[in-house]
Amino acid sequence: MTSVDISPALPGSAAFTDLLAEIQAGAKDRDLNDENPFEQVTALKRAGFGTLRLPEALGGANYSVPQLFSTIIDVARADPIVAHIFRTHFWFVEERLRTADDPVARQWLERVAAGAIVGNAFSEKGSNAVGSLVFDTRLLPADGGYRLTGEKFYSTGTLFADYLTVSATTDHDSVATVVVPADRTGVRIVDDWDGFGQRRTGTGTTTFTDVAVAAEEVLSDTPYDAEPVPTVQYASLQLFIHAVVAGILESVVDDGIALLRSRERSFSHAATEGPTDDPLYQRQLGELASTAYVARAAVLDAAAAIGAATASQRDGVPDADLATEAQLKVAKVKVHLDDIAPIAATRLLELGGASAASRKRNLDRHWRNIRTITLHNPVGYKARVIGQNLLHGTAIPANAYF
Repeated sequence: MTSVDISPALPGSAAFTDLLAEIQAGAKDRDLNDENPFEQVTALKRAGFGTLRLPEALGGANYSVPQLFSTIIDVARADPIVAHIFRTHFWFVEERLRTADDPVARQWLERVAAGAIVGNAFSEKGSNAVGSLVFDTRLLPADGGYRLTGEKFYSTGTLFADYLTVSATTDHDSVATVVVPADRTGVRIVDDWDGFGQRRTGTGTTTFTDVAVAAEEVLSDTPYDAEPVPTVQYASLQLFIHAVVAGILESVVDDGIALLRSRERSFSHAATEGPTDDPLYQRQLGELASTAYVARAAVLDAAAAIGAATASQRDGVPDADLATEAQLKVAKVKVHLDDIAPIAATRLLELGGASAASRKRNLDRHWRNIRTITLHNPVGYKARVIGQNLLHGTAIPANAYF
């Protein structure tokens, strides 16, 4: 792991506010020039962003789940690319906190406290059903430990990470989760994500060629026929995406204000000479601000539900009813934001007319980023499950893709 000197800057402090302003100042041009935000991710690591959920005894801020998600929205407002990179990291931290009394979990939390960032190597291309937890990547016994071989895609954050979490099929009908250093021999990270949005999140191919894995690096080994237990970890992963969307919507408002203030003329048939005094534009900006406000409120309400379920945990397992409530709330957030967020990003452009399409302004990045990130997990399936649950009490699908 690359050593990082942690100098905590709590959200809300002048130092953290200044850091977000610096990140935001370059976000438009980094996207326009297709540049990776290495410096910005490192700056957040040094500020202790990745440690916010850790207890104070480990050097963290002991943030609640809603406090964390509020900060994620703030970071995404500055740059949704940078915020998205930390998605798997916070899931990893939450999983270790769930079993914090375990010595191995404690060891990993201490590494996080020292500045380690964890990336994701979970999804694969191929014919296996998404969410089936059957992988072509294999973890097989060798030399007193294991060897890992396979190829992953959508490996968000790996390019910026110190460690990678990897899901693999074992030789005994189970799925294992292992964590290995990103620079271990046999690990190859390829920056080949070609999406039109969220372009520099390190979401590309990761290959593992006969990678050595020690026994203590196997975090879980779950039989395929194991009964699913209540969890909010998958809901948390989903809500993270929509915290990013909520941050983008707040950035849409920021850019809407700047766009209107930058206009020196309007149309000859407009209600007023100056665009900032035009009641039609004022109304449209107000509607964008209202959308952003409701998005943040909805994300934080769902985060509170996740927090309540997390607080109910016994032996790492939350109350089943509270977990279901949290999952349904997160699903509702997605169904709603997937519909209104792209519309808001489109309507931003209407505040500037044809000049808003200027490549230099790069205002289309908001729509591209929203539309790309909302493609995580099909919204139609989520809406149907909500309806099924309301009508028949149907259980929530027990996989990471709901």
